[in-house]
Amino acid sequence: MFDFLRRREKETTDARRGRFLAVIECHLNQNVRDDGTARFPAMNVDFVRLCERYGVGLMSIPCPEIEALGAERRRPRDTTIREALENEPGQSRCFHLAERVAARIDTRERQGAQLVAIVGGNPKSPGCAVHCVGKGLTDESGVFMKALETALNAYGPPRRFMALRDHDQAALREDLDHIEEALAADDR
Repeated sequence: MFDFLRRREKETTDARRGRFLAVIECHLNQNVRDDGTARFPAMNVDFVRLCERYGVGLMSIPCPEIEALGAERRRPRDTTIREALENEPGQSRCFHLAERVAARIDTRERQGAQLVAIVGGNPKSPGCAVHCVGKGLTDESGVFMKALETALNAYGPPRRFMALRDHDQAALREDLDHIEEALAADDR
């Protein structure tokens, strides 16, 4: 009887809506971006406001470049960040991060939360680019995003991946509209 009362009290006092987006860290904190790639002074405010308007929580996904290469993106001379992420140590670090993120998403879903989408980045991002065909990512997608897709598939059906391309104002507007459509369609 007491458990029933506790559950009922929680139901009446807990304001969470339970919906969330898993978002790469740089959209929420531009300071983690590689030098010369930040598009905002602090965060993508339009994106954050959109999520606030729809009452959607944000789960920050740590930057895979920093996880794999450090804040300085250390790598051998004449090696691109993508090449560094595609080599064995880089892939291993990306996959371990992907496993942690996938487990966190799965835990939230098992607790009743609804993942609306995983929001990745710009089309040339070595770790976080999102290029989709149907329900899956293409080979052009970032090394980490492909690892995350694989890790999430172990927990069940495919999840929705969406890009937030802030490298270009027209692409950003298109992606914000696309994300808004997904948030409105999934609004409960």
